[in-house]
Amino acid sequence: MRGNELLTTPAVEEGNETTFAIPESCRHDFVKAMKIGYFKEFYKKGFITADQLEMLITMQNIEPKNNEVA
Repeated sequence: MRGNELLTTPAVEEGNETTFAIPESCRHDFVKAMKIGYFKEFYKKGFITADQLEMLITMQNIEPKNNEVA
């Protein structure tokens, strides 16, 4: 990627719109990583304590039930 130019490939390009899809098998891990990233940023900004950060990260290791969203 150069500057603000978005590079696309035929695999992700549909007409004039670019789409991004996460395979269902990776969805939980992706959401988990995003949440942990936010938690770490909250800690850096002083919104949560180290103990709270540790607890939130530990809670992310619990697998969701079949009908729950991560």
